[in-house]
Amino acid sequence: MTWLITGGAGYIGAHVARAMTEAGERAVALDDLSAGVPARLPDHVPLVEGSSLDGDLLKRVFAEHGVTGVVHLAARKQVAESVAQPTRYYRENVGGLVTLLDAVAEAGIEHFVFSSSAAVYGDPGWISSRRTRPARR
Repeated sequence: MTWLITGGAGYIGAHVARAMTEAGERAVALDDLSAGVPARLPDHVPLVEGSSLDGDLLKRVFAEHGVTGVVHLAARKQVAESVAQPTRYYRENVGGLVTLLDAVAEAGIEHFVFSSSAAVYGDPGWISSRRTRPARR
């Protein structure tokens, strides 16, 4: 099985790539490098520079690497920036997911893991106010 890891040069994506390859899986990383760092990836994991918004690129990567599963980690996640640039976040996060899902469906890929960040829930309040977390009862 070969896994495409979107956001693969990100902190979590690189760890996923490393864990997968150490478990004997093959992986290829897709990252637009807006926050990703290629050096995070193991040397044997190919990196394709690009976006999940690029359907033609996705189709080529699926075919060239024999992709049979996707781990989707690519997304913008800065809460304050998302408030300042909502259409950019909508286009890249929602549009990127839709484009990726369309390409996955067209390619007949049956394995898909969607991961999200706790950042999407915003600031829980106790962090910014430096209060201690309420005790559980």
